[in-house]
Amino acid sequence: MNKVVNQNYDKDKAGQQMKKPILFKLILIFVSTLVLANCSSSETKETPPAETASTSTTTPTVSSRDTNIMLLDEINSTLKDYRYPDGVKRKGFSYKQADITKEDFNAWAKNNVAFIKEALVKLPEDYALQIIGHADASGPEEAEGGKKGNGYYSQIRADAVKDALVKQGVPAGRIATKASGSTSPVSGYPENDQINRRVTFQVVSK
Repeated sequence: MNKVVNQNYDKDKAGQQMKKPILFKLILIFVSTLVLANCSSSETKETPPAETASTSTTTPTVSSRDTNIMLLDEINSTLKDYRYPDGVKRKGFSYKQADITKEDFNAWAKNNVAFIKEALVKLPEDYALQIIGHADASGPEEAEGGKKGNGYYSQIRADAVKDALVKQGVPAGRIATKASGSTSPVSGYPENDQINRRVTFQVVSK
């Protein structure tokens, strides 16, 4: 009886001893798997570079309308110094006249017409050169009795200069005329001075 018990005990012991290496291997495999899993998850991942704020500022777009306005301001700033007659070689138109001599106008045109033509070429067709006629304050502004008035003389002076400019090659369709009478005298001169009998220029939208 004791022998049988001992044999069974020995078998159990042997079985337990055989199970230990298997169990150890299983534990080892399990631990190795965990270690590998942790290593792979802890690997440094490449993080995409943070988007840096663009340091370049967006250049504001300038519309063609804004460009035309800026160009118009430059042109009209130059035209402020233009007038015919020039007030130096010839002080102004004769009294109640729109007299233009070919020699005098050609001399004036030599210094001024090229700029006028260039200005109109740079601007769209809906811009025109406006010729503004002026008078001195010797007579009434409007027609009165037998007097035609400053508005009349201002207008015929503007129209006469327009005709002369067309002969110089400025397109008639790009010229407008306007009568100002004696409302804009030359600064520093009496209102009835001859120098006020002139025309001035500006470019305007039609």
